[in-house]
Amino acid sequence: MNKLSSLYLTLYCLAGLALWLAAGMLLAQTQPYMLHMKAMDQTLLRDWLAGPALGQPVVLVWFLVLCGGVGLLALNMAVCTWTKLLPRLKGNGGRLRTWFLAGVHVLMLLVLLGHLSQMGLGFKLESVKLLPGQSRELPDGSLLTVTETHFADDPALLNLSYRQGRASLLAGVFHREKNTASLELSLGGRSQAKGVLRILEPWEADGLRVTLAEFFRDDSQTPPRVGVLLTVARNPLEKLFFASYLAWILVYIYLAATVRKHRLNHLNGDANHES
Repeated sequence: MNKLSSLYLTLYCLAGLALWLAAGMLLAQTQPYMLHMKAMDQTLLRDWLAGPALGQPVVLVWFLVLCGGVGLLALNMAVCTWTKLLPRLKGNGGRLRTWFLAGVHVLMLLVLLGHLSQMGLGFKLESVKLLPGQSRELPDGSLLTVTETHFADDPALLNLSYRQGRASLLAGVFHREKNTASLELSLGGRSQAKGVLRILEPWEADGLRVTLAEFFRDDSQTPPRVGVLLTVARNPLEKLFFASYLAWILVYIYLAATVRKHRLNHLNGDANHES
């Protein structure tokens, strides 16, 4: 148990995961693994593991090793919390810093649980390509319709590459707030929700989260029409996941600030003693 709760194991896990994620980034930029890494990202991992994963053993092994490393880190934090932090809290009522440190461990475990839920709960659809008036039936039986698109900028921007498009956004040529897509969610022929979608502004309705990835231009008709590429996802634990992430960041910042303050006070005390 001491080895499982060791800080050294934590550091080894974090360093190993960082290197392994870097290896994954290289795979995602290398043929023939690029398409398989993209396929893994575009759907729920339970669906990917059930079929497409078997087509590329290298990517599958990379993913399984990543899961093993994350699982070991989660076990390390759980054992550390149980064997080291909880006894401190029970022994002397617990110092505030110990409570916060225990909170960091618990929140991190909730964050990992949120990542796990994104692997298997709900559904996730990427690169949903729709023109105004077109619909996509979702796995839960509801219907998502793009009722209208409004692209106020020069349509020539839609012919740019992804990198050029990002540059135009940063340069202010692409006006994100003016370019919109109107959506409607319906079930059984009845409208459930309506909303307006922008890039970097996801739309949420009835537990559904829709993200606008990009606009595209359809030149098959005259005049050309502008459509959208969407990411559609539903995860019942999504709010818990993001709330835990935010709380973990805030608690971690507080702990870092208190450690820094303690060290500064210690240095100032040493300086005063020497003088």
